[in-house]
Amino acid sequence: MPKNLLIAIDLQVGWRHKTATEQAMLKAVELCKQFDGDVIHCCFKNDPNSSFHTQLRWERFVDSPDTDEIPEVAPLKLPIYWRPTYSCMTPEVTELVKQYDQVYIVGVFTDISVFVTALDIFDMNIPVGVVADCVASLHGEQAHKSALHSLDFALGSQNIVLSQDVIKKPPQLV
Repeated sequence: MPKNLLIAIDLQVGWRHKTATEQAMLKAVELCKQFDGDVIHCCFKNDPNSSFHTQLRWERFVDSPDTDEIPEVAPLKLPIYWRPTYSCMTPEVTELVKQYDQVYIVGVFTDISVFVTALDIFDMNIPVGVVADCVASLHGEQAHKSALHSLDFALGSQNIVLSQDVIKKPPQLV
């Protein structure tokens, strides 16, 4: 039986937006509860020495409340892997991901962290799927759809999936 991993990206208070990300975040939380495999939460925390500060002059996500998990995911007590980068593939997460046969990604931003993380995992020669109904972007619906369209080409259309495709299936009675 293949060993599956679900990476939930940035289900954090500072990324929550009523119309842009909330629905995908809540759907991602539901998938975390029903996923047939292991689940981790990869969260962003801005480092004052990072390019986010020095080049972009962006100073949010240094601490609470921005960096807090959304209240719906916190009770799941998922292992949290912090990163100060767009990609979730820190050395620690990279070593973890190598232990799996298949990785799925949910969360925000489709056009940045989801996108870069998926390509990094693909480059590791590990099958990676993006769960289209559990990702979103604060950069607008067009950026979200464009990212999914590009991922369709980069990963293959069979790897852009829906949450119903990766949830635990109840045993079939014979």
